[in-house]
Parts: sequence; C-alpha cells; structure tokens
Amino acid sequence: MVCDKQFFELAELTDLQDGCLDLRVDMIKTEKLVDVKCHFSGFVMAPCDRCLLPVNIPMEFEDRLIVKLVPTVEEGDNEDDDIWVMDENTYELDIFHFVYECIRLAMPLRIVHADDENGHSTCDPAVLAKLKELSADSAKQDHDPRWDALKNLKLDS
Repeated sequence: MVCDKQFFELAELTDLQDGCLDLRVDMIKTEKLVDVKCHFSGFVMAPCDRCLLPVNIPMEFEDRLIVKLVPTVEEGDNEDDDIWVMDENTYELDIFHFVYECIRLAMPLRIVHADDENGHSTCDPAVLAKLKELSADSAKQDHDPRWDALKNLKLDS
C-alpha cells in the first residue's frame, strides 16, 4: 500500500501537502487477537514553519496495533489507544485512522528547511529578510525604561 497525495486528501491532512510513504502491513491472527505491524518508509511534504514553502521530510518507522476479538463489545472496551476491541464475527478491519495517526505522531515537532553546509538556512530569503526586519522592530519597541531600575538591584546570595 502507498500513502500518497490521495491518501492525505482523504484524511483531510491540511498541513501535509504531498508524499509517498510505502506501507507494509503484517497481520498475525490468533484465536482471540490480531497483531498488526505497520512499517512506513518514504517521505511527506509539509509547509516549513518558518517560510511556508514545502519541506521534504524523510520518514522510516514502525508501529503496532493489537486487536482483541471478543464475543460482544461492551461500552468502554475501546478506552485504550494501543489495543482495539472488536466483535469476533467482524470480517473487516479498517486501519485508515490508525495509519493517519501513526504518520501524524511520527512528524517532527518543528518543520524547517535544513541548513546548508555553511550553516545558513535554506528557507526563502525574502521571508527570512522580512522576519529579521520585524524582529528588529519589535526588539526596539519592547524596551521599557521602568525595568532598567531593576537591573541595579543587588541580591544577597
């Protein structure tokens, strides 16, 4: 299975623009359990947190889901995220949302373009210049002379 642009559109992942993740699903079914192992390999495209241009994010990870088969599903049985409880007579297992959650949880917290070999950002230079301009302006405006008196305070150690 491949998680591509169509998958991301179906999942309504507004921050994931494109990608190509190969997904291998291994299922081992026993009498009362189904062990689902998913291996993801590929990349996704998401907007940069700094300049909003697309960033290619390589991904390779595995995740696991345990499905417990029971005669009747009681309310509150599916409280655990790591173990799903399903009726043993169910013949179909929809893991679409599980796959979606795995991808979202594997995403880095901060998405930015990588620095070049000299340590300079490869983000859009126009956006970087505007950010620098705005941060310099805000630093000038944030100075409050009332706080200068506190700098002269001496604390006994």
